[in-house]
Amino acid sequence: MKNQNYKIAIYIRVSTEEQTENPEGSLKNQEQRLREAVEWKNKNSNFGEIAGVYIDAGISAKDMNRPRLQDMLRAIKLGEVNLVMVTELSRLSRNNRDFIGMWDMMHDCKCSFMSLREDFDTTTAAGEMLLFQLINFAQFERKTTSERVSANIKVRASRGLYNGGPIPF
Repeated sequence: MKNQNYKIAIYIRVSTEEQTENPEGSLKNQEQRLREAVEWKNKNSNFGEIAGVYIDAGISAKDMNRPRLQDMLRAIKLGEVNLVMVTELSRLSRNNRDFIGMWDMMHDCKCSFMSLREDFDTTTAAGEMLLFQLINFAQFERKTTSERVSANIKVRASRGLYNGGPIPF
């Protein structure tokens, strides 16, 4: 990724309401880490400025039904953003099909992508291949978690145990 004056979108997401309720939790940590990364890169060159911070709090990355994600994608299409930064790939998506659609749209709009955790060059064939392998793992993790929760609910129900939600009359 060559250094230029990027118009940066910071995308932040957590999955659960409990995570959103902690004022010193993951949302704040993600934003701080991303802002510090931009600040550090600007010390070495004219890296860019943050054009928008997009936060989807308490929303899964299983699909694209996230209001701030949609706002960010519109900003990319309008040319208001030409770099998306996340702390890790799974913050952006845990679905192969959705990610590929975003990836293709970002390429068409000349928008780059950077993840702090998965720090590799996606402008090369090897780097892009690694990116797609990581999205496979993110989707796998989401599906196995769902399977594990469903199995636990069924087992608890078979034993007559409470599984949460409103208590029936």
